[in-house]
Amino acid sequence: MISVLFIDDDVQAHKTLRMIMPNTFRLVSAFSAEHGEEILKTEKPDVILLDINLPGKSGLELLKTITLSPVAPPVVMISAEDDVSVVVAAIRNGAFDYVVKPFDYKKLEGTIFCAVENTRLYSNKGSIKDSGALNAIVGESPAIQNVKELVTKCSGSTSSVCITGKSGTGKELVAEALHKLSPRCDGPFIAINCGAIPQNIIESELFGTQRGAFTDAQTRKGSFESAHNGTLFLDEIGEMSLDAQVKLLRVLEEKKVVRIGSSTPIPVNVRVICATNKDLQSMIANREFRQDLYYRISVLPISLPDLKDRPEDIPLLAFYFIDLLSDEVKKLSDDATQKLVSYPWPGNIRELKNVVERALIYANGDFIRASDIVF
Repeated sequence: MISVLFIDDDVQAHKTLRMIMPNTFRLVSAFSAEHGEEILKTEKPDVILLDINLPGKSGLELLKTITLSPVAPPVVMISAEDDVSVVVAAIRNGAFDYVVKPFDYKKLEGTIFCAVENTRLYSNKGSIKDSGALNAIVGESPAIQNVKELVTKCSGSTSSVCITGKSGTGKELVAEALHKLSPRCDGPFIAINCGAIPQNIIESELFGTQRGAFTDAQTRKGSFESAHNGTLFLDEIGEMSLDAQVKLLRVLEEKKVVRIGSSTPIPVNVRVICATNKDLQSMIANREFRQDLYYRISVLPISLPDLKDRPEDIPLLAFYFIDLLSDEVKKLSDDATQKLVSYPWPGNIRELKNVVERALIYANGDFIRASDIVF
């Protein structure tokens, strides 16, 4: 039986929740932050549902107190529609997720089950620190050190991450590092490029299909099911159609997928990491991207710098690619290094890799010289 501590001053909300919750849940009610603190002295709930707007001490203040404990249960924040941006900030400070009033029980149930499953998963794994995952992010500049610090902080969280940056800046590499550093590291890492999949089949790729759903359709898992207890990386999410965005939002809220052609919901426990080279805020203003989905995917934002803005890392990356691509020991001449550092790199790290690979073919002897570097 799952024990849920519900902290809300709305008496009717307690009555409603008691009516709709099945017998597999045990609901403990508190009507203020202070009341909740008293209960927590003797109760050890599996999950806490915490309203933001409480009399006296606020829900956000209580959240800070709860998360100080090393064995704190997951906290799901409760908000009104216009509180969502505040709740996202609360998640960055330790809350597991949020639900919006009035309750959609399917969403609430999925969130509770996922919170309990994550607690089990994370307690079994403990603290995961794979330094190799961070070492794969090459660079020593302040900008890239900041990225590594954010990756380390975000890796232990269950919240969604949105990685922004221009094409070729290493967004998938950062997503892989987040997965490898997390307690989900033994689970699958599934990556799909939303811009490379035709919009008429992206839903079947994400959610799967049931035999007979359409001509030649077979029963098949989608990316969400394949990533269960692991990480799903949605690259170029800004390319997703509005119709697909609606269905993606529903899965993120309910923590369940329904295969195309089926009516049976399948629970999924997946951490979603998204990436885009687009300005999602501008897309929201132009009604090209849903604001509610944006709040869901960008709880923890990580912005990647352009390569031209971290010139001190260019020689390090060049040597990394030389070692990766060549069996021979090659060095960079001074004029070659200067040529690389002076170039603006519109294609970022991906372009640098191509340039180094080409230079290795052109180079004679132990050195790569400026004449071997062709942009």
